Amino acid sequence: MVTELRLGRAAPRPGRPLGLYPYLSILPTLLVVALISVYPLLFALDLSLHRNVLTEPLAHPFVGLRNFAETFSSYYFLRSLLTTVRFTAMIILGTIAYGIGVSLFLNRPGRLAGTARLAILLPWAIPTVMAAIIWRWIFNGNFGVLNALLAWVGVIPEYITWLGNPHLAPLTLVVTHVWKWGPLAAIMCLATLQVIPRDLYEAAYIDGGGGWSTFRYITLPFLRPTILLLLVLETIAGFVTFDLIYVLTGGGPADATTMLAWFAYAEIFRFLNLGKGAALAFVIGALTLGLALIYVRLLSTEELYSS
Repeated sequence: MVTELRLGRAAPRPGRPLGLYPYLSILPTLLVVALISVYPLLFALDLSLHRNVLTEPLAHPFVGLRNFAETFSSYYFLRSLLTTVRFTAMIILGTIAYGIGVSLFLNRPGRLAGTARLAILLPWAIPTVMAAIIWRWIFNGNFGVLNALLAWVGVIPEYITWLGNPHLAPLTLVVTHVWKWGPLAAIMCLATLQVIPRDLYEAAYIDGGGGWSTFRYITLPFLRPTILLLLVLETIAGFVTFDLIYVLTGGGPADATTMLAWFAYAEIFRFLNLGKGAALAFVIGALTLGLALIYVRLLSTEELYSS
């Protein structure tokens, strides 16, 4: 009370409205958020509803949903969508398998596991573009390390053009992505493994349970929420992957690695069609948001652990 009197004002009574002060205090933050996020979103929406081609700078007629309709009916959209779905499915399986396998190894006691934690985290600390450059040299068809190693052990009779083969080029993107983001999945799974009560494993061993049974009935149920979270993250990553494509394959060969994000880039910066590019960006956002909402519906921790 003394402090309040010194300040020259009385404390607000319970139930008394605070007025406009709380809203005015967050107004600067809201203005900054609106400037850097809401305005670009509205501007992109305006672009998607107009024909906006940079080669026709004086003609921007309103076309409504025509850009969206032409995007959906495009052969390249369907092809890039299928490529994106395949790539997303492969990185989901690869990243989750990598995370679970490595976390099980790191969860074992010993000095080697502690040293391995630091070594495994190094790829995650490397910027994505630098990781793609590293793997571009590794997959080089003329003097790449991978070809030299496989030829030295006798696995391949001659060098393989990894980045120039339509069937192998998508796999190079998957390997690079899993190498870059697998450590994050491993650390997330490791954090989950370290909170599992040891009494459960001891009881399982007393009852005669083996390694597979304890993993299936103890470890895997506890990892399920983490796996679903990784599912959300990797799905979003798969639909917005651009940097790996830009550095490694450039969308080729023969559009084998042309995914939705690369298709949007090509529409804007190659064909200079800002309207279609903005429409495609909204389509990518809608697909990602829809899948994320489906996953979030599955991410009910109580239901996961009760099941």
